[in-house]
Amino acid sequence: MSSIWKLNGGDIYVNEYRTQIKPSIAEHNPINSSSSTYHYIHTPDDEVNVEGIVVGSGHLATIEAGLHSTVTLITDLESGGITVLFQDFSYDRIMSSCQLIDPTLPTDAPVYRVTAVVRT
Repeated sequence: MSSIWKLNGGDIYVNEYRTQIKPSIAEHNPINSSSSTYHYIHTPDDEVNVEGIVVGSGHLATIEAGLHSTVTLITDLESGGITVLFQDFSYDRIMSSCQLIDPTLPTDAPVYRVTAVVRT
């Protein structure tokens, strides 16, 4: 079974996560020079894509409420959780007749496939 993470207090059953680093580099070419010098303007923080399943409209609403703000991401990779910038969120409802993923919720609770993008 997948890991259970919490984003802004809502449960996500994580199937996959990917980290991507996108450094920004500017090139400076001095006049009358054959050489070029590279300068780092800044290096953006790591961007993490989290894909998984959310069970129940309550968990979905809790997660979605943190969009475009700084929230806590609790994972099995970092003890105590980390503060992240919640940048993007998309979801699709999965058509199901019965959910058995989360035993604390009714079996007819809606199930969503979600993708969240956060920056550490």
